Formats: sequence, structure tokens, C-alpha cells
Amino acid sequence: MAVFMYFVVTLLGAIGAWLYPPVKHYVAVLGFRPFESSANIHGLETLFIPDTVACEDLEHHGPSGMIYTACAGELEVVRGWMPGAGALARPVKSAGGTIVTIDPATLKSKKLTLENFEGPFGTHGIALYTPPSKPDVVYIFAVNHLANPRWTAESKTEAKAASQIELFVHTVGSDAAQHLRTIAHPLIRTPNDLLAISEHEFLVTNDHYYRDGHMRTVEELFRLQSWTDIVHVRFDEEKIDAAVVLDSIPTNNGLGWGPDQQVVIGDALGGYVYFASLPGDENRTMTVSHRHAVDCVVDNANYFADPYAGVDGKDYSGYLMPGVSDALKFTTNFDDPTFTKPLPGHVWYLPAIAGKDKHVDGTKLRRIIFRDDGYTIRSITTAVIVAIDPAANGGKREGWLFVTSVIGAGTLATRIDFEAVLV
Repeated sequence: MAVFMYFVVTLLGAIGAWLYPPVKHYVAVLGFRPFESSANIHGLETLFIPDTVACEDLEHHGPSGMIYTACAGELEVVRGWMPGAGALARPVKSAGGTIVTIDPATLKSKKLTLENFEGPFGTHGIALYTPPSKPDVVYIFAVNHLANPRWTAESKTEAKAASQIELFVHTVGSDAAQHLRTIAHPLIRTPNDLLAISEHEFLVTNDHYYRDGHMRTVEELFRLQSWTDIVHVRFDEEKIDAAVVLDSIPTNNGLGWGPDQQVVIGDALGGYVYFASLPGDENRTMTVSHRHAVDCVVDNANYFADPYAGVDGKDYSGYLMPGVSDALKFTTNFDDPTFTKPLPGHVWYLPAIAGKDKHVDGTKLRRIIFRDDGYTIRSITTAVIVAIDPAANGGKREGWLFVTSVIGAGTLATRIDFEAVLV
């Protein structure tokens, strides 16, 4: 399969990469970029957060300033069991993931005790919701990829995974999160990421139609139709109501909030970030306003709202598009048992105007703010910026860029100079 993918990528690159911009963009996402520098772009100082092994997603909680993530905890478990990456062959043991908080002020992490929850917990995307009247209460929605107990090698209709959503509640500063319930529905098939609208409502992306096999490769490489969708879920104690609200994006992946209730969507192998509206209560559809191309896999795109905008007359708010910069290498090197083969990645930035005005040319405004050759951090799936108060930083406009990976040994934090990086 890897030889076939390499042949396809090389052929596309040789025939049309520099003759037709969309082809050039697509093959760059797949990893064919012979004239581009691969030198690392890191911040002023770089370190790793302890006890954050294989944390695919990050969420910054505005009211408390804390970062929340769901971590698998063991690289070998992820190598054998991560449905989103096509790793379905070897669930070496039950997944024992957990929820972890990171304090951006101290750069220390804390694993939360999951009360009323026995697992297994195969982590992936998470989402947070805090009621406006209770800023210290955090509802945590988390994807849980379980192995399907009904699947056997002879199964014709049973999938290998039986994925579902777990809901926890946590009080900021405490050491535990209490499990409230599980949400499972036939429309939640291959969940990747979540966007919490309330404690009883969320969006979820299905990142593939085919979970494995040759058709999964076809689905990823050939974008002649939309294979994936976004599902809107509402629930109470009696029922779960789910509906497909968007099915026009070929490889749905991450979800994030933009300004003014805007929804930010990552089209993974398309290398696009989409901007859309929330579904209505009655008309349960999402409307896409526009999109911008980024020359990497777009995983968990999100928005950085500059809390110190105006302090020096500058607003650094904008969108972050993190992802693998060589999709072919991700396919071939993810399964490396030594966890040393590189999985390079990028973090791109677009200023806020690019998401608000569909007439803006994003290709002229986008820029790489972090690039790694895949040795420092193996793959990139999420990035968030937490600004440093300039009053406590000698007036300097800086922040910590947190970068994480589905199969990385730890979450990376690098301090960046906004004026040098985000302009």
C-alpha cells in the first residue's frame, strides 16, 4: 500500500504540481515538496510537559486559563489501536487513557481521577463547555474508541471499533472528573473531534467512511466526492437525537470555535480550513461561508483570541491550523515499533480577518509559525496559543504555543514572540 501511495504522489507531482496550483497544494499535503525548506521553526525556548504521552487534542479553557487534554498514556497502545489513524490491527491491551490538565503558568500537568468510570478509554478528540453562571464547572466531552466485542475475523457486518462519546464534569482546581454518561448513536461511526454547544448538545465529526482496507486509501486520496460528515447531537435522560448537518467536506477532522459562534472545521487531507455557521434548532444544517488552503494536513484547527489586544495597539487574534506536513510519511512511519521514524508537522497561522471576510486571499496572509522535522515531536495534531500578560513580561507581547501529537512522547511548549511570528 505504501508503494502504491508513493507512486501516486510522485506521478501527480511530476505531471502537474507546478503547472496547476490546486495540484501543487494537494501533493504538498501528501508530502511532495522538493523545493521547500525543512529546517525547524521553533520558538525562543522549547520544552516538554511531563506526563502528556499521546495526547491528540488540546482545549484551552478561557475562564480558568487551564488547558485540558485526553491522553492515551502509552505509545504502544496507540500504535496498535487508534482508529482515526487506521491502527486497528493490534489492540495490545485495553486502552487506559485519562483526562489531563496543563497549567500554562507553571507548565505542569495533572492527571485527573475519573470517578464512576472503569474504562477502557481510547482517547481522541475532546470538547469543553462551561455554563456562563458557573465559570469553575467544566463539562468534558471525550471520544472513546472501544474495540467492538462482536467483531471477529469472519465478521462481514461488524466493525472493529465501537466508538462512543463520554461525558464528564469537573470542578476547576480539583483532582477528579466525574463520569456522567455515555452517548452512543448509529450516526456516530468514526468520531474524531467534538464541539460542545451546551452540556446537552454537541457536534461530532466522522473522519472516515471506510475504517480500514483499500477503500480507506481510496477515500483519502481521491476527493471526487464527500465521504465524511458532521453530526449534531442533542440528548436528555430519555433519548438521544442525532442528525447529519454537514456532509460536503471530503475528510472532516477537527472542530473549533471561531469568533461570534463561528465553527472552524479542518479538512484533513484536503489541507483546508473551513468556516461555517452553527445548525439551527429547527433547520439542522450548517452553512459554509468559505475556506482557505494550507499546505499541510489540517487537523484540529482553532482560534486564538488575543486577550491583550489593544495594549500596544495590536491585535494578534487569528486561526491556528496544525497538522502533519507529510501524509505519506505518517502512513508509513506511524507503525514504527521504535517510535523514532520521523513524522514531520507544521502549525500555520491566519489573521482573524481571513476567517471573517471571505473575499480576503488567505494564501497571501497565511504563514508557518512552527515547523518540525518529526524528530523533536512525532506528528502534530493540535496547537493552541496562551498569551503571556505583557504587564508581567516587561511589556513584551509573547505567548506559549502548545503543540501536541497523537503518537508523541509529550506535549511540546515553545515560547513565541508575537511581533516576530504572527505578523
